Amino acid sequence: MTTASAQHQPLAGTIVAGAPLPSFQHIEVEPLSGACGCEVTGVDLTRPLAAEVLAEVMLAFEHFLVIMFRGQRLSVEQHKAFSRHFGEITELPQAPTYAGHSDMQEVRREADEPESVVPSFEHFHTDSPFLERPPLCIAMRALEVPRFGGDTAFANTYLVYEDLSAGLKRTLEGLQVVYSGKDIWSRNAKLAADKQLRLREHHGFSEEQLENIHPAVRSHPRTGRKGLYVTSAYFKRFVGWSEEESRALLTYLQSLPQRIQYHCRIRWRPDTLIVWDNRFLQHRGIHDYRGERRHLVRTTIMGERPR
Repeated sequence: MTTASAQHQPLAGTIVAGAPLPSFQHIEVEPLSGACGCEVTGVDLTRPLAAEVLAEVMLAFEHFLVIMFRGQRLSVEQHKAFSRHFGEITELPQAPTYAGHSDMQEVRREADEPESVVPSFEHFHTDSPFLERPPLCIAMRALEVPRFGGDTAFANTYLVYEDLSAGLKRTLEGLQVVYSGKDIWSRNAKLAADKQLRLREHHGFSEEQLENIHPAVRSHPRTGRKGLYVTSAYFKRFVGWSEEESRALLTYLQSLPQRIQYHCRIRWRPDTLIVWDNRFLQHRGIHDYRGERRHLVRTTIMGERPR
């Protein structure tokens, strides 16, 4: 592994993603935007990573929230091995599994399928907030992508929270959200065949595991930095609020991650691998392509209970 070339490195101490940029000596890091995201080069994920290289990869992940690697032709087991650096791989009850691996998911849309077959959600969202321990991160790799379009966009919810007024921050600090995935399948079954999502048919989760209450603002377990943790996906209500009141506040809060100054965007290429922090980012796939296949595979890393 070669030491990163200093002349290509962003200047350490520059404010990126809302904090001073760390120094990197063993990997090359190129920010994708001023809000979040970076491309990491000088790393071959098909081979075991030296301790100092892995430490800087993890540092980049913590700072930028989404890290991207190009040209990583990994086997399923190599994909899983890299994912385990971030924590324990977990299953999801709703996401279709990949190639018989219950601990891997796929995001697939065939060239002749409608947009609705892949959950895109109308707004930016966080994955599976209804679980007791929602995902810490997702490691996703592209197998086949359109010639253009089909990007994934991310919004930094640290920055969203930090830009709120002091009064709204005080309101949110004591607020809790009921998230539920109990009715995913029943609602999907009521849709017309050409509007239904591709969902996992069988899983081992109980009804109780599919609904949980989490804070509207969560803190990073190591740094204490706070981010907004409110998303319309799987949202039921704020605890102690009526549905009408809840929806009014949700509508405003969900509008904030749409603001472009909080964003970065990943343009997929075959064998691109990204890891994103599902706790402090919201994301959405962009369905701006037709007549082409898009096939991504992913692992999901279990997170801590939000605090």
